[in-house]
Amino acid sequence: MTGADRPDRPNIVVVCLDTVRKDVYDRYATRLRELASVRFEGMRALAGWSVPSHAGLLTGSIPSETGVHAHQRRFDPIDVADTWIAPLSRAGYESVCVTSNIYASPVFGFDRFFDRTVPVSPSRRLPAGMDVQRHISDRSTEGMEAYAGFIRQALDHDYPLQSLANGVLLKLDDVSRKLPIEKPTDFGGRSITRALEREVTESDGPVLAFANLMDAHGPHTPFRGLDDSIHGVSAAFHSSSFRDSDVNAADGLGEFEPSVERVRRLYAATVDYLDRLVADLVRALETGDDRESILIVTADHGENLGYESDGYLMNHMSSLSEGLLHVPFDVVPTSDRALEVAEETPVDVDGLSSHADLGGVIRALASEEPFDPFAFERERARAEIVGSGSGIPEGGDESYWDRGQRVIYRGDRKYYRDQLGTEAVYDVSGPPSKQVERPDEMVPDGLFESAFGEWVTGDEHDEGAFAEEVDAASRARLEDLGYL
Repeated sequence: MTGADRPDRPNIVVVCLDTVRKDVYDRYATRLRELASVRFEGMRALAGWSVPSHAGLLTGSIPSETGVHAHQRRFDPIDVADTWIAPLSRAGYESVCVTSNIYASPVFGFDRFFDRTVPVSPSRRLPAGMDVQRHISDRSTEGMEAYAGFIRQALDHDYPLQSLANGVLLKLDDVSRKLPIEKPTDFGGRSITRALEREVTESDGPVLAFANLMDAHGPHTPFRGLDDSIHGVSAAFHSSSFRDSDVNAADGLGEFEPSVERVRRLYAATVDYLDRLVADLVRALETGDDRESILIVTADHGENLGYESDGYLMNHMSSLSEGLLHVPFDVVPTSDRALEVAEETPVDVDGLSSHADLGGVIRALASEEPFDPFAFERERARAEIVGSGSGIPEGGDESYWDRGQRVIYRGDRKYYRDQLGTEAVYDVSGPPSKQVERPDEMVPDGLFESAFGEWVTGDEHDEGAFAEEVDAASRARLEDLGYL
């Protein structure tokens, strides 16, 4: 009997902790680590930033194969039938996406893979209410007249109270950014987990859910709910006080080191915060739903935090470092009945694994057969980026920062090649998210030719299309995230 025939088949919930790297997760996501029945310790992402990574999560393929990358950011090239959602939908699963990532939203066509999508943003924390940022972008008035216009539009909305609340919350965030006070709200994580709980528990049948929580993604500033004993950063600090691209263009951290250290501490505290949110979600699903649920907690990619192993880079542009590619992947059931594993749990899969197998893991979890996590260990794994996505330093060499990059993992070695012909070999047998260059070693002949096709270049795409297709509200959100 297959998962399609099981009347009690579990909900499958993929929780994507956007921009969370493996080493920080291991240290600060202690609750989820303890709740996990299976922990894939060698999981690698297929790309280093949101657009190609989400395409890879859906399909198991790299950017040059999906056609979704820096030069083509919409998800239109992907056929729904080529995702892991399609077979489970045919098996009776209802698919839902709850997301605070604008790339993984209706703006870029991500919603068409799911039966329904619930977008959350700083200007729409209550999803039923209006998106306040869209009202701001469309308005032609200022001052009191603008406020009056917002109130009228909110009261005319199907959910007026939620719309008004969205406006109040956005204004409070704006005030906190201008004053040396702690941000009163998170970056959407709590709204996401609440909406996700509701979407899963209120369904009559099994649910296949995908959720993206953006809190660990920049910008970084102290907000209510963070553990101050972890970060100890003044409420007046905001990461927009410096530009990541300036750090990336510098020779080492230099004058930016104090600010980068504050970002590191805030990032760690945010991972701890996300750990608490998702652990609470696990408990809520356990008590609030008769149907068992199995959560897969992972990340689309990690983050460069200016460490030597990161090449002293910040953010996740123009890089395939281990800080970006080594990601968490924990399987967390709501009860022992939800997941049958042949071995005593927790099971740690220490070998190499890849997001290329996410679909296989999901199908196996939905099956009535015992879950064999070691079936997903790999001898090799790939990753790739096509273009930088953004973040090219002012005055920088665009051909360098926008170059394509590829890696192949084999054993404890990571082989690297970029579009300019640069090659390198790294030892990745050490601590999580770290790599050590081995200049005495060479890339084996034919290794990349057998694993990849031709390079994709920006010349093959309309570079102006992206700017033209994004509305003003979406552009504002992308600018705040550092993509524009």
